[in-house]
Amino acid sequence: MIEPIMYLALGFMIASVIALAAAPYVHSRAVRLTTRRLQTATPLSIAEIQADKDQLRADFAMSTRQLERSIEQLRNRTATLMAELGKKTDIINRLRLELGERTASLAGLESRERTRERAFADQEPVRLGGGLIVQRLAAMAQARSARPHPRREPVVAREPAGAREHAGAKAPARSPS
Repeated sequence: MIEPIMYLALGFMIASVIALAAAPYVHSRAVRLTTRRLQTATPLSIAEIQADKDQLRADFAMSTRQLERSIEQLRNRTATLMAELGKKTDIINRLRLELGERTASLAGLESRERTRERAFADQEPVRLGGGLIVQRLAAMAQARSARPHPRREPVVAREPAGAREHAGAKAPARSPS
């Protein structure tokens, strides 16, 4: 039972001696890599330090100018949109005014029409030669609607009125082509 414990302790001791032998090599490599990284990060001369500062200033100036340009573009766009909004507001106000005027004129015309209808309904029919004017006007309108409109007649070759009477017979009517 003691033998496996001894083998374990012996293995641990050998591993420790090997680690102690390799430790200086690992340490020197870590120091070398760290110093190389620090040397590349730090500038060697004052000129390099000044160049880095100048580079940072230039980057800041470029980003500032880009922001100024975008602000200027946004201001121009805002001004344009406000101008368009003003124009459209003017148009809306003008259309509202026209609508109000038309509504008022429509109301006036409707009231005038109602007044005339009431006046017409209140009037007693006037007698003219034994008949009513209204009846006479209705008869004239009916006669007018019964007779065909001259512009709506088909186009036919017309003969003088006397020519038909002399011919004695009716000529067949031509159909429009």
